[in-house]
Parts: sequence; structure tokens; C-alpha cells
Amino acid sequence: METTLLKAQTVVLQESAGQVLAHIVEHMQEHDLAVRQEGELWLVDYEQGQGILWHEADGVHAIAKAPSMEALQDMKLMLAHLILEASGAADESLAWEGDGAALQRPPAFRLLTVLQVRDLTPHMRRVRFGCDDLARYAQDANIHCKLLFPQPGEQAPEWPTLSASGMLKLPQGSKRLDMRTYTIRAIDGAAGWLDVDFVLHEDAGPGSAWAANAQPGQLVGMSGPGGRTATPADWMLLAADDTGLPAMLRVAASLPAHVCGHVFAEVQDGRDEQAVVAPPGLQWHWLHRGQARAGSLLLPALRSVAWPAQGEGEGHSRFVWAAGEFEAAQSIRQWARDECGLEKGEQLVVAYWRQGMSEAEFKQGS
Repeated sequence: METTLLKAQTVVLQESAGQVLAHIVEHMQEHDLAVRQEGELWLVDYEQGQGILWHEADGVHAIAKAPSMEALQDMKLMLAHLILEASGAADESLAWEGDGAALQRPPAFRLLTVLQVRDLTPHMRRVRFGCDDLARYAQDANIHCKLLFPQPGEQAPEWPTLSASGMLKLPQGSKRLDMRTYTIRAIDGAAGWLDVDFVLHEDAGPGSAWAANAQPGQLVGMSGPGGRTATPADWMLLAADDTGLPAMLRVAASLPAHVCGHVFAEVQDGRDEQAVVAPPGLQWHWLHRGQARAGSLLLPALRSVAWPAQGEGEGHSRFVWAAGEFEAAQSIRQWARDECGLEKGEQLVVAYWRQGMSEAEFKQGS
């Protein structure tokens, strides 16, 4: 029996619609989205949904289809981002009609309640949140989320709404929410809880400052999930500083038992080491940076590894994953590409933060 799909449609008026659509298609192809052409139409598959794009004299047209309201919203949001970025049009120039047009709250939004707070190490605090609808987030493909923190002392937070384009609308002024990206360290959708680990540091941003004072019963918002993760391979190299440690610990614990390789975790000192669950062939190395610049120990450690000869081990696939400070990530990415000859599908190097910048400043400039 054919699944009944929810459907929404929009159009952005644009004189150069053909050029805009060509730019959108190029962008989708660069980001490895499953896009194909059928006559005058361009079709793209994303998560559980499908988008259809074409141009006419009046502008760029789009249709979003999906089996659920959450999947439809994901599809609408992805298409809206592509169209608005390529056309340079303002957010208010795009409005969806059809299913979900009357939504006031993002269907992926969740309200979390702090259940428990405990320190794992001197610089890492774990907060357990409760929520009664976590099925969307209980997965290993997308392990990151956006947490939305009310201002300190705010007793009646206002939570996000949706614009007509499907974009997130956040309250402003004294009611503003600080949105930051975090790894879901562990989750049990059936039991209704998830854990997030926060790095505690002196020059704390909103997320770290909130975690330093977190108490059971407090509320935060969550949206997502998102963020690519490491692709399992026969031989792997993983590397991260403190900010990437929660993701790296989760990735390592989820890998198949036959995986071999090395993991380099850079922390302040021995007090910041944590218990590790990983395949027996994946060797874990703790790097203590002391007063050195964050991330500075990772590339030398990666360069010290002797790569297996072709055909050695269980198989031939390989993958490098690294996360941390911007300059360190840039150096690792260049090393993986230029010195190791890794293809795009054999590496994922992500900058989580940049020295001297808040996350908002870093994301705005990236």
C-alpha cells in the first residue's frame, strides 16, 4: 500500500530564476545530496522526504513531500535555505502553502528538564535531561543537537516559533535564547532521557556558564538532530580536543568490533581522562597539553602513526575523523588531503570552535 505523503509548495519570485536554480543544483551536488533531473524538474531525496524544484518565468518553484510532519519540516527547511541563499532573497519572500503551513512551533523542538547534574572530571560536567518524546533523537547517524538556553534568572522563557518560510524564529531582547551545538553523549528514548557533556572553562560562553550553575528542574529547549559523524571503516584514526571528546567517545563505543586504528584525545592533564569503551584493536592515547595551545598536540600525534600496508588487517577501508579548534582542524584537514591522499569520503574534520571567538561569532564568519 502506497504511503500517503504530506505536501507543501512555494515559489520565490526571481527574474534570473534559471541561474538561481542552477546554483541550487550545484550546491546540492557539492554536498553529496541525492539529486537527479527528470525533464524540467530537479528531484532531491533528503532524510525521509523528497523535494522537487523547477523554474518558470516568474521564479523558482519548489514542492516538499514527506511521510510525517517532522520530515516535511526538515525538507521545507532544507529547500528554503537553498533557495534563499542562492537567490539572495529575504526570508519573508518565501512562504509555504499546504500541509504544515499553520504550524506555530517547530515539530522537532523539544522541551528538556534537568534531571541530574554530575562532574565527570574537573573540566567536564554531565547533565541528564528528561523528555517524553525522544524517538527522533535516538539514533547514531546524527548525534548533535542545538540546545537553547534562557537568559540567567529567566523564570518564564519564550520558546521558538516558525516563520512562514519554515525558518526558526527566536525571541529577542531580554527573552532571547542562546543557541549552542552539543553532542548527545548517550540517550534512551524509551526511558525518556539523554546526557550532554559540557566543557567547563573560565572564559565560559552561554552553554558552559549555564552548565556550571545547572540544577534539577531547570528547562532548556532542543532542536535537531544534525551533524555528520564518522563513517565506520576497517582502519581508523580519531582525534579531538576536549570539545570533541564527547563525540569521539560516543563514536568509538559504536564502532564494529573488528575496527583497528588509533584514537588521540587531548585534555588538560591526567585528571581529565575518562573511561573508554572501544573495539580492542582501536588503541586509545591520552595527550596532556598542560599550558600548550588547545589542539596543538593532535597533528603531531597523527603524523606519528604508521599506517597499515595495503591489504593488512581485516579489510582495506580507512577513515580519519577529527574535531576541535579551528586552526588545528584546518591543519589536520590539509594533512589528511595533501599528505595522506584521503578522498572526501575517507575523512571528516570539523572545527567546533575558534580561539578568541564565541560560537555565535565563529558560526557567523564560517
